[in-house]
Amino acid sequence: MPAVNRAAGRTVKIMDNGADRERVRRLVKSARGGDEESFGELVKMYHERVYGLAYGLVHSADDAQEIAQQTWVKVWNKLRDFKGDAEFFTWVYRVASNASLDHLRHKTRLREDSLVDGVEPQEAFGRERAPSENPRPDREAERAEIRRVFEQALGSLSAEHRLALTLREVDGLSYDEIAKVMKCRKGTVMSRIFYARRAVQEKLKELQ
Repeated sequence: MPAVNRAAGRTVKIMDNGADRERVRRLVKSARGGDEESFGELVKMYHERVYGLAYGLVHSADDAQEIAQQTWVKVWNKLRDFKGDAEFFTWVYRVASNASLDHLRHKTRLREDSLVDGVEPQEAFGRERAPSENPRPDREAERAEIRRVFEQALGSLSAEHRLALTLREVDGLSYDEIAKVMKCRKGTVMSRIFYARRAVQEKLKELQ
């Protein structure tokens, strides 16, 4: 597999115009034939989005990079199986989503095992805090508390609910797009997002 560049990640909404779709189709066709340069172009086009999806779920730059790397390895290995019945980015997002869910489930199992053994994890599930540049201790404490409660609310959700909410609120996907990524009905997506939003809102009410 060709090398994958580690781009600095930030989430970007999925938007492809007609010209981009045609270019993607050409690149996918070449990559399926073993053209590593074409695959490298696809990675450049979508790596930032894949990283953003992973980071939105795991809240760890290192873990998000690892998930992104795993995603592109899987995409390269499975590229010949891509039938073109869905948009390429939808298929890639599906692979990235599955990799992220596997990571979250693994983290959950480790946390449960550590609790069973009577050892409290050093950090809360899915948390990585960046040092603040705000010099006011009162505001920093308030923001830290909001962040703690919000991340705690996300961590309390199932992997599927957390993924659905992230795809909607962070990546800006439509319900139809999320349904394609998660391979479920649109109604299921709407239900998961409704439940996830309500759970987060209930937690945030504790701060009022």
